[in-house]
Amino acid sequence: MKNWSQFKNWLMALLACEAILLVLCFLYARAIILEQILFLALALFAVLVLSDLLLTWTLILTFGLGLIVLVAGVVYIPIIQLVFLLISFPLLIGILLKVRYYFFKVASKVQEQEDAARADYHAMVTEQSDVTVQSLLIHWAHEDLFFQIKPKEHNLMLSRIQEVISQELSYNDKLYYVSNGNFLVLSNSSQDSLKQLYLNGLQEKLGSLVFHGEDGNQGIQFQTGYLMINSDNKDKYQNYSDVASNLKRQLETDVIVEY
Repeated sequence: MKNWSQFKNWLMALLACEAILLVLCFLYARAIILEQILFLALALFAVLVLSDLLLTWTLILTFGLGLIVLVAGVVYIPIIQLVFLLISFPLLIGILLKVRYYFFKVASKVQEQEDAARADYHAMVTEQSDVTVQSLLIHWAHEDLFFQIKPKEHNLMLSRIQEVISQELSYNDKLYYVSNGNFLVLSNSSQDSLKQLYLNGLQEKLGSLVFHGEDGNQGIQFQTGYLMINSDNKDKYQNYSDVASNLKRQLETDVIVEY
């Protein structure tokens, strides 16, 4: 729901921005109204066909070249038109980047479940005095870079990762996607170690997944953090946020192994 709210906000910002630009042009610079409409069309086209990295460079280059050409006085343009022409295209590209980012986040079949993970963890640690809760965090390394390269394939890869992990879990284990390439497994059973489950098969299966990018196939890598909560450390990890912080700190020290 958070991504959907952000998507709507940025979409409204885009519409409001374009409306304001057109109204200002109509009032103060009618000679470039057509150019404003053309800028919107070009920005939409660029967002549809270019990656985030190329769009960022497009944003920088167009602003820089526009600044050079317009300020150098190659042709005479009134100052108000000069300002509109200079800021319009980069501004639209910047907003459209956000619109596209949250569109793909909303379109993904794998949505954030951190609120559910927080509620279930609280229930696990409070339902009985003799608590045993295992937590395993599996992180897709450099997930944000893969999103920039090919958002649609990134979303498909999240679904594949979720499916592979789910197939290895037992009925006592619960899987959650907690954003930014992080998959959290919680279990209230102490019979089977989640850490050994990962090392004895799941790690290899995840390592065999391939990202289908624009320049060919590329393997992906993972980092993990593991924590068992029991009667000895229950007081320290009463809150879900404390567990999440511990697991994420472990990711920083987990060296990525090249396969």
